[in-house]
Amino acid sequence: MKLLAAYEVDTVFGMAGTMTVELYRGFGAAGIRHVQCRNEQGASLMADGYARATGKPGVCTIIAGPGVTNAATGIAQAYCDSQPMLVLSGATATRTHGKGWGAVHELEDQAAVTRGFTAFSAMVRYPEELPELIARAYTVFRSGRPRPVHLSLPRDVLPEPVTADWKTRRAPTLPMPDPAAIEEAAERLARSKRPLIFVGGGAVGTRASLTAIAERIGAPVLATNAGKGILPDSHPLSLGGSILQRASQQALADADVVLLVGSEVSMGDHFLPRLEIAGDIIRIDIDPGELTSMYAAAVPIQADAHAALAALDGALARRKLDAQRDPGVQPTAGEAWARKILAANAANMSELDKLHARVWKMLRAALPADTIVMGDATQLVYSGSFAMPMETERCWYYSGTYCALGVALPMAIGAKIGAPRRPVIAVAGDGGFMFTVNELATAVEERLALPIIVWNNDALKEIVDQMDQRQIPRIGVEPKSPDFIGLAQSLGCHATRAESAAHLQQSLRAALGADRPTLIEIRQDSPWLAA
Repeated sequence: MKLLAAYEVDTVFGMAGTMTVELYRGFGAAGIRHVQCRNEQGASLMADGYARATGKPGVCTIIAGPGVTNAATGIAQAYCDSQPMLVLSGATATRTHGKGWGAVHELEDQAAVTRGFTAFSAMVRYPEELPELIARAYTVFRSGRPRPVHLSLPRDVLPEPVTADWKTRRAPTLPMPDPAAIEEAAERLARSKRPLIFVGGGAVGTRASLTAIAERIGAPVLATNAGKGILPDSHPLSLGGSILQRASQQALADADVVLLVGSEVSMGDHFLPRLEIAGDIIRIDIDPGELTSMYAAAVPIQADAHAALAALDGALARRKLDAQRDPGVQPTAGEAWARKILAANAANMSELDKLHARVWKMLRAALPADTIVMGDATQLVYSGSFAMPMETERCWYYSGTYCALGVALPMAIGAKIGAPRRPVIAVAGDGGFMFTVNELATAVEERLALPIIVWNNDALKEIVDQMDQRQIPRIGVEPKSPDFIGLAQSLGCHATRAESAAHLQQSLRAALGADRPTLIEIRQDSPWLAA
């Protein structure tokens, strides 16, 4: 724990168990805060939320066996979304491994259980392995594509004495772009007639260079959920997170050059088997595997996006862009194209999307610009990808790739603990909220000013709609919900049901300054939501 403190770990989410009690001996000595979850799934999701809000690795401690399998959802989500997480779990005694003796919490090969959704998973056999393994983990977090790491700590290894002082080890620097590839990319963009930029979470932190490039070449900028807010939605070249909408998808197909930065182009962002990208792709990614994936690059650039876009902007600045070239590449034409795309998107919204957009407009008006929104897998959040305006990056979080239910509340708890001065809200559907409702108790215990929006339509509505469209009987998709107000109050929360737009906004503003969490239920069938 002292070694983790030296790596600037200040908070750990978890639940103690018979195999990890010795680990807890170190919390006080290291000065690390422990946040007790109500289920290990909550611990991993809180660690994920903490990582997203702070940019630092989230850390969780869990027991062996059921603790590992309970936490698997949060670990796998962090893996899919490239989030840094250190998972420290207990393990059965080393002499029992592989024996099948029925040891308590036994998994025959625990490290193998998480190996498929971690950067690496290792079983610690003796204490001296830990400094190297933790240094290796921080190398993953700081110098490559960040992903979770799982270390299993056997119950007979944890109590062993350590005489040496463990020290941190320096991680390597991020990869820098190939100058020749940058020059080729700049030349292609300078000559392009209809360029478009597409950014994901790997482009976070690149606003200055991204904006300069977009304005130089007149390229609209489209974002995934993870890239939402890198370019403010108010910018005339911004298409926001509208990749879910048809006109934005068509614009991507119509572009002759696409600058794709820091995204695997997940199906969870656009709900299609594959996006059509007919033009040449200039692809910047820190993960070399992405550069030869489904969306192969004409110009692949393996590099940190910040360094690559800064270099690309410099290369474009050195070129004198021809003022007489095709109108499609003029900045004003790019802005006109962006306006046309957004207008087409707005004109083709479904009635349900319009309803959701009204709700997001109400919420946006009541929230500070830097509010962190943790979204669950629910129709309201799907629409929020394009309907919730964002001026700032690291504010909108929805994991469309893993798309697990129940993630919003624990992730919001982790985010609020990691960034206590920032407003944080959770948005979940009635079905998803029930997956992790127990973590309301954690939020109350931590006295978090955390609004939780529960969008209640008395169903797993996305699946209901799909069943209805395919003429499949509604089976297992309309679970009975509890009295959410009474449930939240019984756990020590404030709670209310929104009765009007003004009441919703008033309740939300009050919740942001409250002495405990506040559940705000919005019923989809409320008359005041009608157009």
